[in-house]
Amino acid sequence: MKRGFVFLVSLVAVALLILRSESSRTVLVAQESTTPISTTPISTAPASTAQTAPAGSKALGSKAAEESTQVKDGYVGREVCRECHSENYDLHAMHGHAHTFALASEEKIASKFAGREFDYGEPYGRYQYEQDEDGLSVRNPDKREDSFPLQYALGSGHHAITLLSLAKDAEKGTVAYEHRGSWFRDRDRLGRTPGQPLTVPQSESERFGMKHVDNVMQKCIYCHTTTGTVVDQEIVGLTANVNCEKCHGPGAEHVQQARLMKDPPSFSVGSGKWDSESEIQLCGDCHRLPEAITLKELREYPDKLARFQPVGLLRSKCFIESEGALRCTTCHNPHKTITALSETEHVAKCIQCHQTAHNSQVACPISPADGCIKCHMPKYDFESLGTGFHDHWIRVHPED
Repeated sequence: MKRGFVFLVSLVAVALLILRSESSRTVLVAQESTTPISTTPISTAPASTAQTAPAGSKALGSKAAEESTQVKDGYVGREVCRECHSENYDLHAMHGHAHTFALASEEKIASKFAGREFDYGEPYGRYQYEQDEDGLSVRNPDKREDSFPLQYALGSGHHAITLLSLAKDAEKGTVAYEHRGSWFRDRDRLGRTPGQPLTVPQSESERFGMKHVDNVMQKCIYCHTTTGTVVDQEIVGLTANVNCEKCHGPGAEHVQQARLMKDPPSFSVGSGKWDSESEIQLCGDCHRLPEAITLKELREYPDKLARFQPVGLLRSKCFIESEGALRCTTCHNPHKTITALSETEHVAKCIQCHQTAHNSQVACPISPADGCIKCHMPKYDFESLGTGFHDHWIRVHPED
């Protein structure tokens, strides 16, 4: 675990140094590099002039945006990774991680809100959404307030999309407002954003969104992008979505080795030094670790903790007795969306470690070849989220 933690701390430290560099300051920096693979070493020197894309001017990840990106600070972009890893590139394009951050003004986002109305109820009231040349905004017709700008969209849209806006604050400098309404794929509906308590708004802005400050605000951006940090109501050094280098780290050195060597050494998470605890630390950085959960919840383990898979996995007997063999990627291909696998394929993952023919393994005495997921990892449906999550605390569940 120490090695995984050190890896993450190092990665975050490097990212923060990069993002604080004045030479890389932008409002919205294009997402990818289209630099072709060559036989010359890749330059990682910071660009002297940062490319910028004003909010709403172009879709993040568009071809025009990609062409403006410069190779700098060790990050090369997923287009460069594609040169040698085309299969993973194609799989990742279908994964939720490839669509976690966008401008709210983009057509694919704005079309889900513009022209629609959502009645939250008290104490916030009705929301009406409109899209114009300034972007997507929301207003409360009952309160006769000015419209409130909606800047960014968080979430892949596989289940839901929540909107976020940055604003100036006298005390904190910059704060984020997580909009009270979200779009949910099930029934193409607008509904209440999950996890927000019903509190009396302390300002007009809080009528439209839950206020986030400091680390919580930064974490919202951190977990939905490859790089990016909030500075003065802008996102500096933004690379949208959770791409290759979010998990693997800056790839310039690896690319240089691949260009110069026939058989380059494994990179970061593919190296022999990478173990299960390092991997769980990495995934849990955004999918939650026990340290992010209250002691009361850890003791009582309410159903809602099924959302935070590493928390359950770490207390599973399967993990504890595997002596480091069981990890996230034992069952999940991190590049492949979960919906691309059938339940039969998931069950096969269980059976490979619980075969009746092996005395060293423990086979299920009730159903040794079927029903593993339903019995030992049941799905808890969350109506407020429009989806469900399988409990990763793998165990024999007590009868209701």
